Amino acid sequence: MIIIMGVSGSGKTSLGKQLSLRMSKPFYDADDFHTPANKNKMKSGHALTDSDRVPWLLDLASKIKEWTLNGGSILACSALKEEYRTILSKFNNNVTWVVLNGSFDLLLPRLTKRKNHFFKPELLQSQLDTLELPTYGIYVDCNKPIKQMVQEVIDNIPDTTPATIGVIGLGVMGQGIALNSAKCGLETAVYNRFVKGEEQVVFDFLSVNSQFKNLQGFTNISSFINALERPRKVWLMIKSGSAVDDLLDEIVPLLNEEDIIIDGGNSYFKDTRRRALELQKRKIHFVGCGVSGGEVGARNGASLMFGGSKEAYKNLSPFLKNISAKDSKGKPCEAYMGADGAGHFVKMVHNGIEYAEMQLLAETYAVLAHQMSYTEISSIFEEWNRGYEASYLLEITSKILQQKEGDAYVLDLILDSAGSKGTGLWSTKVALDLGEANTMMSSAVFARYLSGLKKQRMVLSDRKPTPLHTASFDIEKLKEAYGFSRIINHIQGFNLIEAASEKYNWDYNPSETARVWTQGCIIRSRLMEDLIGYFSIEKSLLNNEKILDTISKTEPNIAALLHHAIDQKIALDTYSSAYNFWLAICSERLPANLIQAQRDFFGAHTYQRVDSSLNEFFHTKWD
Repeated sequence: MIIIMGVSGSGKTSLGKQLSLRMSKPFYDADDFHTPANKNKMKSGHALTDSDRVPWLLDLASKIKEWTLNGGSILACSALKEEYRTILSKFNNNVTWVVLNGSFDLLLPRLTKRKNHFFKPELLQSQLDTLELPTYGIYVDCNKPIKQMVQEVIDNIPDTTPATIGVIGLGVMGQGIALNSAKCGLETAVYNRFVKGEEQVVFDFLSVNSQFKNLQGFTNISSFINALERPRKVWLMIKSGSAVDDLLDEIVPLLNEEDIIIDGGNSYFKDTRRRALELQKRKIHFVGCGVSGGEVGARNGASLMFGGSKEAYKNLSPFLKNISAKDSKGKPCEAYMGADGAGHFVKMVHNGIEYAEMQLLAETYAVLAHQMSYTEISSIFEEWNRGYEASYLLEITSKILQQKEGDAYVLDLILDSAGSKGTGLWSTKVALDLGEANTMMSSAVFARYLSGLKKQRMVLSDRKPTPLHTASFDIEKLKEAYGFSRIINHIQGFNLIEAASEKYNWDYNPSETARVWTQGCIIRSRLMEDLIGYFSIEKSLLNNEKILDTISKTEPNIAALLHHAIDQKIALDTYSSAYNFWLAICSERLPANLIQAQRDFFGAHTYQRVDSSLNEFFHTKWD
């Protein structure tokens, strides 16, 4: 944004029009925006007062805000006082000021020759008296030939550094990523659509974060794309689904070969695979990057799971390292998970593990709430969080239990109906597709669905059996049952990633995935830190002797917990799923032989025999 300032007659309009032609930017004359009252006052030979000018300046400031976000423009405006210039740059602290300087004797003849202009020559001296020359800007002698003046301005305009990254979508996560990038010293461009209800999004973002001089904002998509360094790196932080495809239709024609589009939202991994394949035909990289950590993580350092071409990862890696959280050894919590949809798949499983972890804590709270106060439960969770069970979710749950609104606990004011955004459901569906026993994530999803049946639950609540007696459960046994179930949850989650990696030929490194999940993300925990070492020895946790010993040792306690829950009529969906998984995976013989017999009976599906090769299949002619 260039503003040419000076008193009347200094040549602001002539210079502005010539610069407009040279720089291909629109030109505006501030005089055209004066109110009729202001124009009539000047026509009558009276100078404008500050109260006359302020509404005009504020209107221009809003116009400058709009012009800046659409690629910039050139404005001719007297801007005689510093306070006027402050108002004009209210929404843009990167204005380039061009100061036209000339004497009274030079300018008066010019004003006298102007025909039908509302500014009277006799007002020139009042403008010169008002003029406060700035200590900044490009000074140009207005007595020079216009071509020379134009070239001086162009030669002295500060270089605009191309943005390293461009973020599309200024929701909570998009703002966080952009500010994280700017905080790291990177030139950052942001874009948000200029539609009803979102007109002020970019303006407000830049205004609130004006301390960052390396932030550029746009509401014009072409200007935004052109502001990025080559190859362009466009980071999408928008709602998953059709909105991503619609945006791609808009921006892909503006991109070139080797440009990179990063989808940082929670897109379904199969959609990411499809988009990557389609854009590969145009030689444009489309990658899916899982981002975990919520608003705080996006702003201060997230856990990043990259999925896409290795070439794109190599190009983006410096940026990812900058904005990611750092593990206990200072290493960035970002890593390459594999081609196309791998990053979004790993993030999906992360969220599935998160679902189960949250439900486990909710069920633990349900058990304890029958025997102690919120303050006591919070103290127990705080104690657990100082030991092996430490985790981010345990930490925040302890804090939630202490939060009050007046005399009431906030938890008691929250409706017991949990929402979800789809990633837990996707994990369940994918587990079914891949034939993986993902029972804990599935139980957690269905527990949320059950919570949503609030009206039906209220109607049926009087049908719930009453416990024969009230009993408390041993806290140490509960802690070990909780630890048991968390291990099973992580076993199932990593097994799901391994199965997908084998099917889609992704790079599966469970130790590196666990490391990336030790900081920045929602499921960070002491257990996750230990898993790094476990996975470095053996990819499958079910082959790790220490893990197996821990589960075997604590198994009696989860069995006791489930007995207690049945007696006290407490639903423990995920605890039950964890225990049943362990019983089944440790059973040499399951009743599945009966199922095979049933299938063969009614559908002639055949079966294998214990006394024959697994390659042979049999059918019985059942009576």
